[in-house]
Amino acid sequence: MYKNLTLTFFACILMCNGIFAQETWSLEKCVRYAWQENISIKRAEIGVKNSELTEKGNRLSRLPNLNASVSGSFQYGRTIDPVTNTFNSLSIGANRYSVNAGVTVYNGSRINNLIKQAGHEIQASMADLAQAKNDISLTIANAYLNVLFAEEQLDAAKKRKELSESQLSQVDKLINAGARPANARLEILATIARDDQSIIAQENLVLNGMQSLKNLLQLEPSANIQLEKPSTIAVVISDENNPDVLQFSDLYNTSLSKQPFIKADESRIRSAELGKDIARAGLLPSLSAFGGLNTNYSTRGKRIVNGSLEDNPYTNQLDENFGQNIGLSLSIPIYNNHRNLINMDRAELDMINNQYTAEINKQNLKNDIQTALSNARAAKRTLAASETTVEASKAAFQNSEKQFQLGTINTFEYATAKNNLDQADVDLIIAKYDYLFKLKVLDFYQGKKLELK
Repeated sequence: MYKNLTLTFFACILMCNGIFAQETWSLEKCVRYAWQENISIKRAEIGVKNSELTEKGNRLSRLPNLNASVSGSFQYGRTIDPVTNTFNSLSIGANRYSVNAGVTVYNGSRINNLIKQAGHEIQASMADLAQAKNDISLTIANAYLNVLFAEEQLDAAKKRKELSESQLSQVDKLINAGARPANARLEILATIARDDQSIIAQENLVLNGMQSLKNLLQLEPSANIQLEKPSTIAVVISDENNPDVLQFSDLYNTSLSKQPFIKADESRIRSAELGKDIARAGLLPSLSAFGGLNTNYSTRGKRIVNGSLEDNPYTNQLDENFGQNIGLSLSIPIYNNHRNLINMDRAELDMINNQYTAEINKQNLKNDIQTALSNARAAKRTLAASETTVEASKAAFQNSEKQFQLGTINTFEYATAKNNLDQADVDLIIAKYDYLFKLKVLDFYQGKKLELK
């Protein structure tokens, strides 16, 4: 007895853990999670960091450079003593220390333009990141709605089976009462079998849709999640989301100011314009300032002490050979195999290419918005027609149900009316979710937050 109680206790614990381990995910949570985990988003974030590093490097190039060097050598045979600058045929050991600094004074504003260009590239990269987030948000919204759509289809299939089983019970009563022949139940049994097939198919669609969503979220297939489903998903048509009220020009102008890839194109055009000035700097003189400190030591270094020649100590040589230098360097480009002119031509072509890309993207955006608006308007009409069809099919089925109970129609005619209503219900669910997603596409182009209210 105690053993059975223990097993029951642990079974309850496992069931409770399974229940509480399942997380409920809203559409907003799915989108936020994807922004953190999706690889495309992470790659876009790396692009932003790379642009920031480029800008930092360009800005720091204004500062002087400072470098130190230490060298040691051992020379054989006839060679020049680095201290006395005379030829010797003996072995010579030497050390050399130096510190050198340099700074660019003027280079045709190249550094300033590189800093400005990098700033535009940062803006473009950030816009790319925002666009990647927008794209994955819309993709996840589609996958999310597909799962809800499949779940609603599954619920409808189960209700159809319940109705069919109820009809079978009613037919059995009529058969027992002698009002129907025994074979009248065969068509109902066939309908129940088709309902079972539909349930299995819809369960598979739910599993596949959930797996697709998990893949987008970079979740493991074994992750136990449940989507937050509004108690009733109704498509509420207001002036804000009514596609018949929305004007293409207003929608397009709003999208131009909201879509990140448009801003990215604008930033890249400005960056390319600066590229021409950067290339032109190669034709201008550049002025640099430099300075340095150096000293050296040689094993052949000598000094006179009390009239005699002896080895000069290491530290003495470093002190005596200590030297400094400072100066300016002017570089004037005269002829460099037309490299600078070619760079200018390439910068010009790069700017034109970015302008063309921006125009193509605007044209594609215009076409996409026109298509999205037309699709939403068509989906709205389809939804209205589906609702009308459901009402008509429902009335026809109710009439057929009464006639069937009175015995004025046979089982086949009754099943046909039910199948027509079932198909109308399915078409209505499809139309509702199709219209809902197309409204979300319009929200996307208007820069609105993707959510299910």
